[in-house]
Amino acid sequence: MALPFSSLLAGLPSCAAPCATEALNFTSSCGVTEFNSECLCKDHSFIETYRVCVRAFCDIGPLFEAKNATWTWCDYPYSDQQGSVAGRIIIVGVTAVFFFLRQIAKAMKLSQWGLDDWTLILGYLFTLSFAVSKFYGYELGIGRDVWSLSHDEINRFMRVFFAFEIIYTVSIGTLKASILFFYLRVFNLVSPTFTIILWCTQAFNILNCIAFTIANLNQCKPFWFAWEGWDGRHPGYCVNLTAMLVSHGAINIALDVWMLVLPVTQVLWLNLRKRQKLEILCMFGLGIIITIVSIIRLRVLLNFRNFTDPTYDAFWLHMWSYVELSVAESHKWKRFHVDSVVAIANAKRKYILICR
Repeated sequence: MALPFSSLLAGLPSCAAPCATEALNFTSSCGVTEFNSECLCKDHSFIETYRVCVRAFCDIGPLFEAKNATWTWCDYPYSDQQGSVAGRIIIVGVTAVFFFLRQIAKAMKLSQWGLDDWTLILGYLFTLSFAVSKFYGYELGIGRDVWSLSHDEINRFMRVFFAFEIIYTVSIGTLKASILFFYLRVFNLVSPTFTIILWCTQAFNILNCIAFTIANLNQCKPFWFAWEGWDGRHPGYCVNLTAMLVSHGAINIALDVWMLVLPVTQVLWLNLRKRQKLEILCMFGLGIIITIVSIIRLRVLLNFRNFTDPTYDAFWLHMWSYVELSVAESHKWKRFHVDSVVAIANAKRKYILICR
């Protein structure tokens, strides 16, 4: 049903109503009897003039209000890619299954406890908190158009997004630490030089995690500007958040590649048959999945810097962030072929290799 132009004006904030009137008087191709939603919403000249004017004269908060009123008046479809609740639960459940299978194996004393296990548990708790925050974020509008949300909903979304950044940084750093502690447990008697390299890599990973966590916590001045500064009504400033997130993502990818190379340098020199070496390399090579997911996430981050609809665009960023954490968590549930483990033990008596 066609709605009168007056009903649009009634729903617009004070900064946007004159823009609609000006666009109607000077650029609309609709006749006087067609000043309604059926004609004006299809009039590209009217819509474009109205849009440019609103962006020029309205702050971000009233701009979203004007866009929401226009979307409703024109009956434009709203975007919603939140997905089903069942799908989200399945993703979280798969990670939980891998984690608890590993803990059952530990309880059965199939392998010894080490620092890699404790950091894995810590990483899982952080990943679980990320998932909980992610579910809460869906309730606040992740995957929906930002202009369809109220001012308070956007504020709460920005708080959750702030928490996402910190939890993700700590989670991925902890899970990488678990993998590196596993390398140290497996390879620490092979070569003093290689052990030093592993410890240096671990130190870099921990310092990287701490540095970016501190940077995230101090991204805005004052502190609360991180979630209240979006509307332009509060004094304060923030660093270039996207540049910081992209830098962190790029460093993580470089670290992933380095952590893939490290075990390969040792396995290649073992006195084993080619087939045995290939089996071991394939098991370690499963880590390439983490790298691939990290690269996809970085690409999403690069696109995110040009966002015009942050709550909608955040869906893919949050999804790939959680997938990356889940893959890193599940990566520890890998097993070396028993024959290969025995072969390594016989080939290098200095090796202490725990069967995963």
